[in-house]
Amino acid sequence: MPYVSYVEFNTGDLEQTTSFYRSVFDWDPQPWGADDYLVASHGDEPGLDTGITTSQDGQPLTVATITVDDLEGYMAKVILAGGEIVVPKFTIPGVGHACYFIDPTGMIVGMNQPDTEA
Repeated sequence: MPYVSYVEFNTGDLEQTTSFYRSVFDWDPQPWGADDYLVASHGDEPGLDTGITTSQDGQPLTVATITVDDLEGYMAKVILAGGEIVVPKFTIPGVGHACYFIDPTGMIVGMNQPDTEA
C-alpha cells in the first residue's frame, strides 16, 4: 500500500530554516546531492527523513512524498482522477524514480518508486 515516506521543506531562506530546525529539534541537516539540498535524517528514531531546500519562487512550501510500487501506473491514476503531473518522472541515482503532481485542490505532492539501481 502506498505510504508517506518523506517530507520536503522548501524555503525562501535556507540558512535561517536550517538554523531554526537545528536549534529547536537538534536536527543536523547535511548536503545531499547539492549544496542547496539538505537532508535531516531521523536515524534509528521513528519518523521521516526531511529534505530542506530553497523554493523556486522563494515562498515556503511543505511537500509530502508518497512511495509507490509502480510510479507510471500511479501517475496515470493521478491524471484520471483529475490531478496534473507538474514535474515528470525523473531519476534520483541510487534511490529511484520520482515525480510531482498537483491534486484537484491545488496541493502539490511527490511520488517515488524505490530503485537502488537507478
